[in-house]
Formats: sequence, structure tokens, C-alpha cells
Amino acid sequence: MIQVKVFDEQHEDDLTDSLNEFLAELDERDVLSVQLATSHFSVIPEQLYSFSGMIVYRIKSEKTGSLNAGGDDDE
Repeated sequence: MIQVKVFDEQHEDDLTDSLNEFLAELDERDVLSVQLATSHFSVIPEQLYSFSGMIVYRIKSEKTGSLNAGGDDDE
């Protein structure tokens, strides 16, 4: 089964830390994609930034116990 985890932080270093902590819990073979985005908002007199990331990853199927319920695992 494929899942996503979305992160949103006000500082890019915080986003890096959050992404790395989550990735450390996964087998790297299960990570399908890591996507990043930034947003900028101006609220006078401040400028606000948002740093976002999304990790797309595979989890084991509860029914089959395999990573890919479709049966086409490479291993």
C-alpha cells in the first residue's frame, strides 16, 4: 500500500530535520518520492515563508505481508 506523509515548517532547517527523522524510520527501498515546495507571503511589515515536503512511501500490506500487494516484488 502506498502512503504519503506531509510536512510543513516555517524554517527550512526544521523541515530538513523533520524529513530526515521520518526517513530514518523507513527502509530506503520503500521511499518512492520526496517532494519539496516553498511559499512566500507578505504581510506588511513581515514576510512569511512556508517550507513543505511530502514523502511518498510503500508500507507492508496487512493481507499479504509483502511490500507490494500486486505480487511483482523484485525480491
